[in-house]
Amino acid sequence: MELNLKVVHLVCACLFLGNVIVSGIWALLAERTRNHAIIQFSNRMVLITDGLFTLLGSVGVVWTGHGLAENYGGAEGHPWIQWSYFLLSFSGLIWLFVLVPIQLKQRALLKKTDTVCAEYWRLSRIWQISGAVATVLPLPIVYFMVTKNL
Repeated sequence: MELNLKVVHLVCACLFLGNVIVSGIWALLAERTRNHAIIQFSNRMVLITDGLFTLLGSVGVVWTGHGLAENYGGAEGHPWIQWSYFLLSFSGLIWLFVLVPIQLKQRALLKKTDTVCAEYWRLSRIWQISGAVATVLPLPIVYFMVTKNL
């Protein structure tokens, strides 16, 4: 049973981290074109894939990670487990309260007109900075999972 849980945990971590990284790249490449239609398509795809892969992957990582942590004394068993919870939670809060609301505002702006307005670009800068932080935060967790120390 533990092996199956580890496999599901690893798959969820790959889906989560892969989509988080790719979403930023999609947005960056789309915005470099400065083409409204391409940016609008990218925004829509990032919102959809965030719902499918980032959300499902993060829920799966938390669920399976919590189950696997029991093998190491639970959430309080080791500092690396506590740091993992903290880093993933902080990243999740950035996604929930900064990134997704910005993406939704950008989507509304893109639907209003067929040009990319100054407000969109202002939001984009905030999204890029916040997104970079939210993307980097979970990366040490991979190290913690593999080495199981801190």
